[in-house]
Amino acid sequence: MSAIRAATVLALWGGAFGEQRASADELLQQLAETGFNAGVRADDAVTAERTGLPGPGSAGAGTIDLLALLRESGTPELLLPVPGDLRGLPPKSTSVIAALDAGAAVLLPAAALLVIPTNGFWRVHDATGPEDGRGNSSAAGSVLEAELALDGAIRTATRRLMVLDIARDSASVREQIAAKMRDAAVPLPPGVRRSCSALLAKAISLQALLEVAQQHQTGAVSRHELGAVDDALRPLAAAVRFGRLAAVAHALVSRSHQEASPHHPAVHKNLNAYE
Repeated sequence: MSAIRAATVLALWGGAFGEQRASADELLQQLAETGFNAGVRADDAVTAERTGLPGPGSAGAGTIDLLALLRESGTPELLLPVPGDLRGLPPKSTSVIAALDAGAAVLLPAAALLVIPTNGFWRVHDATGPEDGRGNSSAAGSVLEAELALDGAIRTATRRLMVLDIARDSASVREQIAAKMRDAAVPLPPGVRRSCSALLAKAISLQALLEVAQQHQTGAVSRHELGAVDDALRPLAAAVRFGRLAAVAHALVSRSHQEASPHHPAVHKNLNAYE
């Protein structure tokens, strides 16, 4: 059960629902498949009063209660906070720690709310910033910038690992990567641009590779070699994060630009490379 996958699904399908490209039933089905089915709960009493959601100590409301928030809250924005980069989060808020722990959150900008998938719940936090109702802008850049960053990071990581002569190409590693890709696949709502679909698929594929590599499923044996692997992969991890943010941020275009991709998970093409 991945908070990053859940937040990606909420941002994409919540945006499609708000633009009437996806039905309430479709949105609820996609949210149910994330595994975060314990309910919806406000993080504090003030947010509970603002939203009408149950607060701390109360039983969670049904996931259907997210629909009213999504309908009136503008385009959802995916956030992937990491230490040193908290863009999009309200400063000096308890939501910062929760979002860092989860690794993902979804900002509902018009409502100044932050939804964080945590321990099976969708927890709703206040996201009021000091001036305009939210924190700083997120780290999402353009699709082209993200593509270039990913391609450059792939080349750099590959070159470093080859120089270290510790890369491993085995059937078991490929199977692990393929399994992680299947688990992380994100079904796309109608209206997603092809370029964003391809970028998200690449980010998901590379995230699976990173997760396997970060478990040191390589030929590295010494502490020095393990550290070298981590150093080689760190820029790629940053580029993968940047790629997912850009893909989701630019996924939905106006109805007059129906450059839509088929209704399929964003991982379909790259999966074959690891099987």
